[in-house]
Amino acid sequence: MPPEPPLQDKDNSKPQKPVKDVDNQKSQEPVLDYLNPQEPINKPPIKASKPTMACSQILYIMIIIVLTPFFYVDVVFYVTPQLLGPIGFTLNAIVCTWISYNILGNMWACYRKTSSVDSLPLELLKPAEGEEHLWRYCKECQRLMPPRSWHCKICNCCILKRDHHCNFTGNCIGHNNQRYFIWLTFYMGLGSSLALVYNFIFVWRHGFVLVNELFSMAALQNGPEPDLAFRGAISMVVYGNIVCVIFPFVMFFSAVSMVRRNTVMFDTSNREYDMGWWRNFSQVLGKLQFWTCLSPAIKSPLPHDGAQWKTKDKE
Repeated sequence: MPPEPPLQDKDNSKPQKPVKDVDNQKSQEPVLDYLNPQEPINKPPIKASKPTMACSQILYIMIIIVLTPFFYVDVVFYVTPQLLGPIGFTLNAIVCTWISYNILGNMWACYRKTSSVDSLPLELLKPAEGEEHLWRYCKECQRLMPPRSWHCKICNCCILKRDHHCNFTGNCIGHNNQRYFIWLTFYMGLGSSLALVYNFIFVWRHGFVLVNELFSMAALQNGPEPDLAFRGAISMVVYGNIVCVIFPFVMFFSAVSMVRRNTVMFDTSNREYDMGWWRNFSQVLGKLQFWTCLSPAIKSPLPHDGAQWKTKDKE
């Protein structure tokens, strides 16, 4: 009998795929474990579409630029001359000028004072010894960023201690300009409250007009009477003034609450950086603390650079 052909291995009959040298490949790659952690230390900020944010940004900036002079002229040159005497009018004009200066000045300082990681000196753009695990790698910037920093899609850069992107100032609120944002919202609320008091007294003397009365069928068909149109206009100013009081104070108390606990908007539950309310405010307001409320031009150096943060366990 002819000899049987040798049995062929079924696995060897199939074309073999080249086996990659995984160990050799891994050895050639740089070890960057602390640059690309599987779970980021901090939560990433919420993404938003750029066109939408750009439009809303311009709108909010115009609101401050338009409403601040409007209420200043309304209160100083129209309402208070009919309510106050010469001395009261002069004092009120000084106070309103000071408030308006702080609103526009702090807004400009928020815009001009950047909290970008690029503002750090070159020697601080790398982690200190023993802090490598706290730094993260930003894929958009392709660089390391310090702890408590996030990348802003609108500013297109990493921000030191990023709290949020402020549409009112067209800039991110972070380590270097959070002081100006706090006083901006404070003076916006204070100025709107002062204007509301004077406007309310003025409208009370002339009589309120409800919205449904102003836009009634008779008023729309025949046109409002001159007296109704006047009272309706000043009443609408009061309605808008109420909104201008509530919104800034909500932002102000929200910002103060986070500064008191030394947290940021995207990481409110993290209390490891809480050093007590006095030291927490010092990290934001600087050496002069609450004296910075007097003017945005006051220089108050911050206690550190925003790249290295002390925690409770290191204290």
